[in-house]
Amino acid sequence: MPPELADQVLAIWLSETAKAHPFIPNAYWAKNFMKVKTRLLPASETYVCVEGGQLKGFLSILDGNYIGALFVSEEFQGQGVGARLMEHVMDQYDELTLDVYAENTRAVEFYERCGFYREDEGINEETDHLEYKMSWISSDMEELLFGMQC
Repeated sequence: MPPELADQVLAIWLSETAKAHPFIPNAYWAKNFMKVKTRLLPASETYVCVEGGQLKGFLSILDGNYIGALFVSEEFQGQGVGARLMEHVMDQYDELTLDVYAENTRAVEFYERCGFYREDEGINEETDHLEYKMSWISSDMEELLFGMQC
């Protein structure tokens, strides 16, 4: 991600994470802003969708295959931006994982449409809300792991 886009990515994160999670107080996201800015974003591989000179959304990968964030500016939601970002990273990685709040049904349904499956669930210790751990594996990797004949 070009450094000049970092502030725009953070603005999208702060705005859209609060909207996507109305069941969590905004103070929680504000409290975590500096952690995202100084630790998580710099440690991630972040892919951006910029069209017409405008940042429309981003997807961040942490720890080699963990989707830490996927957010699209409200004005561009429903236009395939998230799907294009997801398609791009699915071409780059063999396996992906993420955690998503169960109450964020729009996101859960999106990830399921992308081929993710629920691997586990548990209560997030910081927010006391149910989260799903979801995973995806590429068809090439799936064939390698499960397609062998004995």
